[in-house]
Amino acid sequence: MNTPARRTSRLALRAGQGPNPQASRQKASMILARRDQLIGELARLRHQGSSPFIAKAQQLLTRWWSGASWAARDELIRNADWLIRLEKRHGRKVER
Repeated sequence: MNTPARRTSRLALRAGQGPNPQASRQKASMILARRDQLIGELARLRHQGSSPFIAKAQQLLTRWWSGASWAARDELIRNADWLIRLEKRHGRKVER
């Protein structure tokens, strides 16, 4: 008689109580560390001047951050990183 594998609820996974809670905490720590790096990078770019890319990346990492799940936060990190890379590329073209 085969018994189905026990499924972990979404709430348990989100709370870090899933199959591997240590991996979940490690992933969360990596996301938070990357967010800190990006916020520091935004501060440096803001000293060079303001732009819509910087403003939007700032919003992603602050305004939309607190209500987001960890998966959504990972996506916010990727999008903010992309905006920062666009700003750097745009800034180099303006300097030329």
